[in-house]
Amino acid sequence: MGSQSKYNKKELVFVPIKIATSDAGVESGGVNYAFWTNIPAGDRTTLGQVAIATPAAPPVGTVLASSFPKPRRASRRTGLRFTSSFCAVGSITALKVAGWRISKQKVTRPPLHTATLRPNSFIQTVYVTFNGIKYAWQLPKVTITNVTEAVIGQLGIKLAVPGDFNELCFGANAPKPPKASVTIGSGEGAEATSKTLSTFYDPSGGLPTGWTQTKAPVIAFD
Repeated sequence: MGSQSKYNKKELVFVPIKIATSDAGVESGGVNYAFWTNIPAGDRTTLGQVAIATPAAPPVGTVLASSFPKPRRASRRTGLRFTSSFCAVGSITALKVAGWRISKQKVTRPPLHTATLRPNSFIQTVYVTFNGIKYAWQLPKVTITNVTEAVIGQLGIKLAVPGDFNELCFGANAPKPPKASVTIGSGEGAEATSKTLSTFYDPSGGLPTGWTQTKAPVIAFD
């Protein structure tokens, strides 16, 4: 980011951010948001960007390019140079004093589908805690019915509630928990049917009987 250095090699950094939890922009919770940038080193310091020295082993609680949450952006024109990049929430006040323009806080609520918020939805927001973040996604309710809530619990999957808003991360490229699948069947003989169900799971516990890991976890940012 930053047109004056667009041909420079990009490096991996993160900024600490918080999540807007109301239409008034009240922020709480938090996560480190990682991304690649090539703006000048001095501007990175000013914006509160922290270098990730080891992309293969990023800091716990850091997400790479999640779709939610996202940090605010700061921009400034100095002469013929224009710099725009993500900034740390703790740097915003000083940046404004220094003449940086800060994007407005977008109160983009994550797509929460819960029994209380959207009782008629065909999906349920769920998450697993993995490498310091609550990795969230939408799980079809038919999957929960077929697998049963008991087995969902054995997989370490939690059904999200509105109070989880502050900590859920959606669509992160990394870290990403592993996936597992199971084949279930019904009936006998010619009428026998089977189907394979797949989902993310928490690898800190063992897999339920019949389940097999189908995709390894992703931790590295490189």
